[in-house]
Amino acid sequence: MLDANVRFANDNQGFANHCPMALCALAGMGAQPARLQEFFDMWERRFAAAARPVVKPVSRDVNHDINREAWLACIGDANAFPALREYLEEWIWSAGADAVLEQVLSRIPFAPASVAFHALIRLSYGLEAQHVGEIAAGLAALVSGNLHIDMGPEQRPPAASVNQGWDILSRALGGAKFTGDWITTRVQAAVADPRFRATLPAAPPQPGLLDDMALAAIALYWQTNNFTALHIVTGLHAARRVLAHLPAALAQRLLPDLWIAVCAAYASIGAPPLAASNAMLNDDESLVDSADAWQDLFTTAIASDDDHVIKMVYTCYCENLRAPSPFYLAAAARRAGRVFQVH
Repeated sequence: MLDANVRFANDNQGFANHCPMALCALAGMGAQPARLQEFFDMWERRFAAAARPVVKPVSRDVNHDINREAWLACIGDANAFPALREYLEEWIWSAGADAVLEQVLSRIPFAPASVAFHALIRLSYGLEAQHVGEIAAGLAALVSGNLHIDMGPEQRPPAASVNQGWDILSRALGGAKFTGDWITTRVQAAVADPRFRATLPAAPPQPGLLDDMALAAIALYWQTNNFTALHIVTGLHAARRVLAHLPAALAQRLLPDLWIAVCAAYASIGAPPLAASNAMLNDDESLVDSADAWQDLFTTAIASDDDHVIKMVYTCYCENLRAPSPFYLAAAARRAGRVFQVH
């Protein structure tokens, strides 16, 4: 079924191809082959658009060998996706996924918010599934849909922590309204706001930056129930998986751009101040974190045709294994339409 996604466009009227991402999350939660086929068939019938043909292949050199520099011309060119996916797939088969990933991510402007974080998410699921075609597709989406947020060369004082950095943005932008039909449109509007550019602090200089961003993101989602906040949560989970495939020095170098992308997405929903954790989970909303509770959620998510329910439940489960927080089970349960209460 992942192989068959080559037939589908990377986007369809502005929507990313969620099918392969949902299939991987379903498989991760234990969905049986019949259910995977059922979901694939539903997606193809209701949402899929035919892939555009390759009009101009990514260049080869005079000897018809692959030109390892040719892909650079595709940065930010959405129309190049089909040809770039083919090119990257051939390169990965030749050199290996991690080698190609390092080459590409060391040379493009790192843009985690590309395609509303879906390029990074698709890439991460491709890596998890060890599927060359999906790794190539995710990487091609990240290159061709590159939404780099350039904050200029000036030095910015770093935030003391993730929460303190968001508090700075909240005091400057709190309640701001950014219009647009798409997440990326609203993120771009927030980035263009002079208040964002004037107040965004540099990333906190702490070793656990990604972990702290993830915990702030799930608290933000639980507090707001906001669709963009959901994509911050799943995007950070994807970033964790992708960065784990890179040399440590390169992964560290990419973190400031991840911080900027997450802050821009946070600003795009009005930069709401984060409430204290104990004020966000009342006793009747508290959950017992147990294998049975997660399995119950898996059953609900596997039966769902909503790819965001599927991915969110799986993401929350994976992130909760790494750094337990009551918000993960609470958020996953709410997204899946389930309620668990403490007895």
